[in-house]
Amino acid sequence: MLRNPVLQPAGIRTALTYAAIFAALGAHLPFWPLWLSDWGLSEAEIGTFTAAGMVIRVVAGLTVPALADRIDNRRLVLAVVAAFGALIFAVHGLLADKAVLLLATLCSGIVFAGMIPIADALGGAAARTAGFAYAPARSLGSFAFLVASLGVGWLVGRFGIGVAQWWIVASLALTIWFGATHPGGGKVCQSTPPRLSDLGRLLSEKRFLVFLAAIGFAQSSHAVLYVYGSLHWRALGVDEAVIGQLWAFGVAVETALMLFAGTWLIARFGAVGAIAISACAGIVRWGIMMTDPTGMALWVTQSLHALTFAAGHLGGIAFIGAAVPERLAASAQGMFSSVIGGVLFAIAMAIAALVYPYAGGATYGVALAMSLTGLVFALWLRRIWSGEQTLE
Repeated sequence: MLRNPVLQPAGIRTALTYAAIFAALGAHLPFWPLWLSDWGLSEAEIGTFTAAGMVIRVVAGLTVPALADRIDNRRLVLAVVAAFGALIFAVHGLLADKAVLLLATLCSGIVFAGMIPIADALGGAAARTAGFAYAPARSLGSFAFLVASLGVGWLVGRFGIGVAQWWIVASLALTIWFGATHPGGGKVCQSTPPRLSDLGRLLSEKRFLVFLAAIGFAQSSHAVLYVYGSLHWRALGVDEAVIGQLWAFGVAVETALMLFAGTWLIARFGAVGAIAISACAGIVRWGIMMTDPTGMALWVTQSLHALTFAAGHLGGIAFIGAAVPERLAASAQGMFSSVIGGVLFAIAMAIAALVYPYAGGATYGVALAMSLTGLVFALWLRRIWSGEQTLE
């Protein structure tokens, strides 16, 4: 029996952990390309640096959550990674050499790749053990992203892009405490810690690989938006405050879906159906973005973020919760995140870095192709997974 997800301590603490992490992301995703631009990188270099940072996420997304599972202390690992991230972003303002900046970018790639899958595993465990719904608790993270996008956008307009850097540092500092005291921590049912052979078997499971491809292509289609969205909007004449509002609006509709319809969406369409919906919405969204929409049309395309991101995210969490044994949950989340935040994001960003200087908004064709590929794999997954089978 589900209890109120907000008014009980476990639900509140889970939601606050997400809020701290996504407050950092709310400054990083929209404004870090602008920070790099003001530092002195060209558009092509920004794409290359960002893609390089994504590459390191492959390793971090696999090894950091696996380490958390292996030592059976997800809370400690989450807190340590958050502390490392706060330090890395704090020293960015002292950097004057491009090679050192690249090294810092690679180090920062570890941070979110390590934190998010562990936080998702902790959040799922807390929801199951304490009896609250996951989607509303997760929605506070999206709301924090919204507030950060709006707040940092306004502050950047008044005080400069350096505000984004210190907002990230402060948010990660909060994550240290919330992570260390997360209610989803503790032993995983006193189970045997996973071995490399267990992870190898999971990675060789056909249904899991098809799942990774479906969710990976559908969610990684956002890569073009994340690296060039703000830059391209500014090139179209959109000022920085409105850029922050656009990011915030996209996350507002994402938050609304998670809060009011997330549980229903999974119950009605299932994990795979939600991923397929995400891919279909991406085909529409990126197709429109290729035409360089402005004014009201730009806001309409941003509203599709509720489906392109939130529906896919909830579908991915639901699939792992149903198909993967609990003792491998953080490792599976890491594989999920490393495919999205590492391999496919890096590929998409590298292609975008080559294409954008010549094609501009038409670069969203890369995103459209990825959404279409994700839909094909989602339909395949529907054929080979019943919705109840455990992959072990």
